[in-house]
Amino acid sequence: MKPQATATSATDLLATDLPADKRSARGTWIASLASVTMLSLCGPATNLWFLSFAAISPLFLISRNESRMWKLAVYASFFGYFFVSLQGLRYAHPLMIFPLIALAGYLAVYPLLFVAMLKQYERTTSSVSSRFSGVFRLIPLSLVAGVIWVGGEFVRNYFATGISVLMLGHSLAAMPSPTLIQIADCFGTYGVSFLIVLANAAVADVVFGKWLKEGQASSSQSDSVERSPRRWSHACSSYRTSVPIAFAALLFTHAYGQRALDYPTVDSETTFMLVGRDEQTEYQQDYQRELDIFSAYARQSIDAVRGGNRPIDAIVWPESMLSGGQPWYIAEENLTVPAEMRGEGMTVSQMRQIIAQTQGDFTRRSVDLVTAMKDDKTIRSPSIIGGCGVVRYGETAKQFSGVIHVGSDGQVRDTYAKNHLVMFGEYIPLIKSIPVLKEMVPPGLGLDAGTGPAVFDIGAARVLPNLCIETAVERITVNHMRTILDRDAASLPNVIVTLTNDAWFDHSAVVAHHLRCAQMVAIGCRRPILSAANGGPTAWIDSSGRVVEKLGFDVAGEITATPKVDDRVSTYVRYGASFAFPMGVAWIAGLLAVLSKLWRRRPFFQRGDR
Repeated sequence: MKPQATATSATDLLATDLPADKRSARGTWIASLASVTMLSLCGPATNLWFLSFAAISPLFLISRNESRMWKLAVYASFFGYFFVSLQGLRYAHPLMIFPLIALAGYLAVYPLLFVAMLKQYERTTSSVSSRFSGVFRLIPLSLVAGVIWVGGEFVRNYFATGISVLMLGHSLAAMPSPTLIQIADCFGTYGVSFLIVLANAAVADVVFGKWLKEGQASSSQSDSVERSPRRWSHACSSYRTSVPIAFAALLFTHAYGQRALDYPTVDSETTFMLVGRDEQTEYQQDYQRELDIFSAYARQSIDAVRGGNRPIDAIVWPESMLSGGQPWYIAEENLTVPAEMRGEGMTVSQMRQIIAQTQGDFTRRSVDLVTAMKDDKTIRSPSIIGGCGVVRYGETAKQFSGVIHVGSDGQVRDTYAKNHLVMFGEYIPLIKSIPVLKEMVPPGLGLDAGTGPAVFDIGAARVLPNLCIETAVERITVNHMRTILDRDAASLPNVIVTLTNDAWFDHSAVVAHHLRCAQMVAIGCRRPILSAANGGPTAWIDSSGRVVEKLGFDVAGEITATPKVDDRVSTYVRYGASFAFPMGVAWIAGLLAVLSKLWRRRPFFQRGDR
């Protein structure tokens, strides 16, 4: 007996202290919490970006070991991660706590399904009865993991209007030398996420190699004799493939990134002034408060332009700040008087006359503003690009969150209507189809979505305007660029201007995440981004995603930017998410496989697989 006790392993000794199922459950919780902790440390507060290369490696350990309560551990940990990372959303309105809980709960499903699909893949490759096991064994597991993760990101960027924030690739946005994120001009942030997953698979095989092998042995002990004897099939689920693949991908990405960063850009002749402040705003804001905010931005802009030492071509104000209680009204050719106004005797001609008067008032105010910015030293008054409500009266009345381009003469030159609205922030799904409820919608929650991009001509620059969350939903800006490219390549914008009001989020991490999204969009489109924000990231980002200059979130100030012209038309703009689309299809197929297995093995939570 004594020799046997001496030969007892450390694992057996631990087993005498703690039952195996409890030890397994504890290890799963530790792995899940370690994963979300590393992801959090990659965030803006600490920016330990290098941890992203190991952040999801514990999920590989969970996926390849049969452990109790893994579903609860993974889901609860990632729910906490998304809730804390996005908790700034709750500052917009007290009731936003409920959409925040729903959003965190929804996003946490994707890491859970990542683990579930890896488990399903492992079972398929180890099953002698599966028709596909022979083929799947020949595919390196690290590539499969990359497809699953990126496929999930693709689906969530389209499903339920889509949200790109907190993609895995965003964790590298603030790395000191951004060589590894330059592939976003080919593959979008999806490509950076794929690279990170490859690295995590290699880390998992190296660091957790012993436990992974034990897990594989225990999960497929019954059919180990039937498994393929070929070395390649065994190497596909070990460091023998994951490490070389990750090393080659990192090396290629670095070389490509270095070359991309060395690409020559041309000096621009157009100068913009980005105006940022930290004015507190409310959902239902009274007219006087809107006037006060407008006046504060006007005074700051006048002082900045008149006190500057070089001419400014355009002043850029954040989202909604140009309204000042006075939106821009437009009368369409097919104008129809709304029913409630017809009941008061309003005619079409009277309606047109009223709209013309409001346009005149708006124009007079704009003329006064641009005139006040001109002094003896200034050759010309600057144009204004500002966030402003836009109301169009056609067959129906439509209200938009918009961008107005006011020329140096004070005349409105062009408008842009925000295409992608914030669910529960700017609209409530189906609410306008319910007669009783649509009357209860407060102002700002009944907005309409615009269609298509706009291009503003500012001096020698062609400007693509974006609003608010549109840079946090990556495909919006990319699709705008591609639409313009298909329509007329000669009119492709060379500057992207984004206006946002992030004061809703009270300087939380949400604001910093928004900036990271804009950096990745700048690379994806190969265009500099100029961001004017209220209570958020007023910043000048170059076409390589580097922040040239930025203001603090709580600072009233200006950035004078002369962005360089980058003549590249990125692969991402030309072909969109062609890289990620087949992965999205594969992810849906994997989801169906997981759901099919659960349907055959009811109930969902069974002992030994929870």
